[in-house]
Amino acid sequence: MHSANNDTKPARKMKKNPADIDDLRHEAEALINFEPNHLDADLPLDLQTLFHELNVHQIELRMQNEQLVEAQQQLIASRNDFITLFDLAPVGFLRLDEKGRILQSNQTVQEMLGKSHSELRDKFLTAFIHVDDLSIFNARYNAFYKKPDGKHIELRLLDRHKKPIYIELSGRLIKKQTGASVDFNHDCLLVNIITIGERKKMEEQLKLAAKVFEHSQESIMITAPDTTILKINFAFTAVTGYKPAEVIGRTPKILSSGRQSPEFYRDMWQKINKEGCWQGEIWNRRKNGDLYAEWLSICRINDKFGRVSHYIGIFSDITLRKLNEKQIEQLAYFDPLTELPNRALLNDRLKQGIVQAVRHKLWLSVFFLDLDRFKILNDTLGHFAGDLLLQNVAKRLKSCVRESDTVARFGGDEFVILLTDFVDEQSAALHSAEIAKKILDVLSQPFDLSGNQFITSTSIGFTLFPKDGSSVDELIKNADAAMYHAKASGRNNYQYFSDNMRSEALTRSTLENDLHHALPNHEFIVYYQPLIDLQTTPNQIIGFEALLRWNHPRKGLISPDDFIPIAEETGMIVAIGEWVLKSACKQFKIWRDQDQPQLKKICVNLSARQFLQNDLVHSIRQCLDSTGLDARFLEIEITETVMMQHMSAVIRILQQLMQMGITVSLDDFGTGYSSLTYLKKFPINSIKIDRSFVRDILNDPDDKVIVHSIISIARHMRLDIIAEGIENNEQATYLMQAGCRFGQGFLYSKPLPADGLIDLFPMFD
Repeated sequence: MHSANNDTKPARKMKKNPADIDDLRHEAEALINFEPNHLDADLPLDLQTLFHELNVHQIELRMQNEQLVEAQQQLIASRNDFITLFDLAPVGFLRLDEKGRILQSNQTVQEMLGKSHSELRDKFLTAFIHVDDLSIFNARYNAFYKKPDGKHIELRLLDRHKKPIYIELSGRLIKKQTGASVDFNHDCLLVNIITIGERKKMEEQLKLAAKVFEHSQESIMITAPDTTILKINFAFTAVTGYKPAEVIGRTPKILSSGRQSPEFYRDMWQKINKEGCWQGEIWNRRKNGDLYAEWLSICRINDKFGRVSHYIGIFSDITLRKLNEKQIEQLAYFDPLTELPNRALLNDRLKQGIVQAVRHKLWLSVFFLDLDRFKILNDTLGHFAGDLLLQNVAKRLKSCVRESDTVARFGGDEFVILLTDFVDEQSAALHSAEIAKKILDVLSQPFDLSGNQFITSTSIGFTLFPKDGSSVDELIKNADAAMYHAKASGRNNYQYFSDNMRSEALTRSTLENDLHHALPNHEFIVYYQPLIDLQTTPNQIIGFEALLRWNHPRKGLISPDDFIPIAEETGMIVAIGEWVLKSACKQFKIWRDQDQPQLKKICVNLSARQFLQNDLVHSIRQCLDSTGLDARFLEIEITETVMMQHMSAVIRILQQLMQMGITVSLDDFGTGYSSLTYLKKFPINSIKIDRSFVRDILNDPDDKVIVHSIISIARHMRLDIIAEGIENNEQATYLMQAGCRFGQGFLYSKPLPADGLIDLFPMFD
């Protein structure tokens, strides 16, 4: 056991040799294995101290070992976490060397390219870059490697199927680490790879949208919620004349034309706020002050919270289209020559007039009128003069009525006038009569047609609604019927439609219907009136004029004046005329075959419509062939009216007929206005003096002068003269002494059927 003094003495440092150290080590090991609680108190103090220190070191070493084990475990876990993050990160990672060789890749890149780690390791990245983007990578990689901070490279990689992948490269340079593994004992570049396919699509869409915006033919304007203009495109400037700097920051009111009312804009914005869009036609003003029409669409754009973020206005200039529409409307509803409403617009206005009249218990009046002598003017002075006359007539007619009334060109030289808003029948009738008188007076004044003075007149018929008709067609038809009565009354007057006219119109309609059945039912008969040689004693029959009659099954014989105009209007005259021609030629051939050498001609009238048909010459040739009549016995009669229509065509047809041996006679000569002027132009053989000059030839000096003039002219032109309407011997004697060669009239015979002539002239037995 140690003394107290020994407890207080410091341990002495002893110098030991190697043998002593080994002994001490063995003792320490023994002590290490010795429990402290079992220390022998009798041990020397220095051993106890040594033992205690060793025991403390043992505990410290054990603690340090435990800490080291824990640190190693954490490091392993951290390394595993890093590997997991590196492999499974949503961003692709590559470690590249300065030549672009792949040192390491994560799973994201491997999946992106469809390659394994081993397939990528030690491969150059260029092996996976789209060929079109290699130049980009090669040009930029060296600088990118040395200083990648803040730099990006966009290019396309190719997956295992050679499908391009749009990516963006960014990176960070990693310096070599002392004592590091072989992978990090050199500088390398850690590269981030982000796929940007969706972003590229969005960018392309934005670029496309920008191109569409700038190059759109439609003008586009984008505004803020307070309608302040934020952006416009080129088309906006082209249409309005305003450049971006002149409108951005201002509102669309800068374009306002003032033609839309506040109510218009209020309704427009109500619809935008309620439905999100509005579109319609609007008038605005350009920078230079010109008005223009536009078709505008406005849409409201909301943000994700449903609040208005923008308004987009898209519009196109439709001024030209509006002009074209107006021109089309003008062509569709207005006569291009007179600029008056045409038949279509007249019908529409008359329908509307009837509706208003019924609703407000009013009366209206419909006029129908046409011009006298218009066809003669058209054919003598030409269509230009005729057009001038129609234009001037239109102006004069408009001057005779109110602004609210309608003057329409119905067709040709026919006009219809609609007068509206009469309170009763009496006021309608009185005002219509006043307007009719005014029109007659105004149109009777001379017209200056490019230096040529021309005087015309008109015949007017008018009818009243609701008394005389309840529909458009009925009113116009009745006004037309009244106009025909005015013509029959001597022209240049007006007639108010009456019940008698309605009855006559019904009769006319019935007659037209029956006329369709007359030819197939063999109801027509040819009558013949003899042509007399006035210069022979006794007077000798040299031929006949064939005249058509209709033996109606219920009404008996109907005058040609009653049905020929209907046949002309409906076109039935062509078939009827062919039948007359064939019947007359056949009958005359029979008479010639009965040894009647004095018979020299059979005269057949051709109507205007029949004469101007395309196959007239062929039709006449067929008729002569089928009947066996020699062409020299046939004489075709035409009127001055026919000659004046389509003069060049008429002359050509007449020349073809005369080449066949057929003679041509001009009927009703002297009743026209330019007969003498055109006699020399037409190939004709004879002329007929109209019965109106023969009737009073013994008492009227003017008729005598006219007849003598006609005979004198005909002699000089070596034309035969035939006088119509001879009713007594005195007229016959006068005409014979005046030099007229041939005549016809009731003095010799009325027109008779073929068998009636046998009774009258025994020589036909």
